[in-house]
Amino acid sequence: MVKIAVVGCTGKLGGMIIKEAAARPDIEVVYAIARSGNRYVGHGMAELIGGHSDLIIIDGIEQAKDCDVFIDCTNAAAFIEHNCERYRRAGKPVVIATTAFSEEDMDKIRKMATETPVFLTGNFSVALHDFIETLRFAVRRVSNDTDIQIVEYHHNEKHDAPSGTAIMIRDALTQANGRLTAEDIDICSVRGGNIFGEHEVIFANCKDEVVTFKHSVSSREPFVQGALDVMVWIVKQKNGLYTMDDFCE
Repeated sequence: MVKIAVVGCTGKLGGMIIKEAAARPDIEVVYAIARSGNRYVGHGMAELIGGHSDLIIIDGIEQAKDCDVFIDCTNAAAFIEHNCERYRRAGKPVVIATTAFSEEDMDKIRKMATETPVFLTGNFSVALHDFIETLRFAVRRVSNDTDIQIVEYHHNEKHDAPSGTAIMIRDALTQANGRLTAEDIDICSVRGGNIFGEHEVIFANCKDEVVTFKHSVSSREPFVQGALDVMVWIVKQKNGLYTMDDFCE
C-alpha cells in the first residue's frame, strides 16, 4: 500500500483526492497538509469533505515522516517559494498538481528531480493524453496555409490563463511540427461559471476546410483518479522528471 501526503488539502482538488483515495485498496492517505495559518489547521478533514475521515490537518511538510509520496495541490508560487526546498530535504517522490511555472521555476524543479522522482503535468487525464497524441499526428499533416487556434474553457475561479493543459497542447503541436512556433498558435481563454474544463483545437486552412478536435470533462473525477494512479506509479521510479508521456508509454 502506498502512503501519500496531500499538500494543499483544503483546496478542491486536494480534498477530492483524499475523499476518493478512501475507496482505493492500494492507497492510504496518512497526512493532510495545509499552509501555516490556514484556519483549518488542527481540524479534521471530515469538516471539509464529509464522511468519516479521521485525518487531522497539519501545517508542516517536515512532519510527514513516514509517507511514500507527496502530492502538491497548492499553486506555483507556494510550491517554489515555500515547498520545493522542503520536498528536497524530505527526499520523497513528489507529484506536482499545479501549473503556471516560469522557466526559472522549471530549473528548480529539474534540479530537485536529480535527487528524487518528480512528476509534473498540466493534466492527469489519460484520455487527455490520448487526445494530445491524436493532435500530434494531425498537426504533422497540416498544410502551410493552415491556421491553428486553441480555445480553452474553465470555471470562473481558475486564476491562470492560459491553462497548463492549453500550454501542454501548444507545446505538443510545435514539437510534432518543426515549422511551427508558439507564436503561430493562438490560445483563447474563457472563464465562466463552473466549467470543469474543455479544450478545443481548430485547424482552419485557406481551402474552405476546418477540422476541430475537442476534449471536455464534466467533473474532476478523471483528474483525481489519474493523480492517484500516478502516485502509485512514481514511487517505483528512479530519480528524474516524469510526465504523462512516461506514465502512459
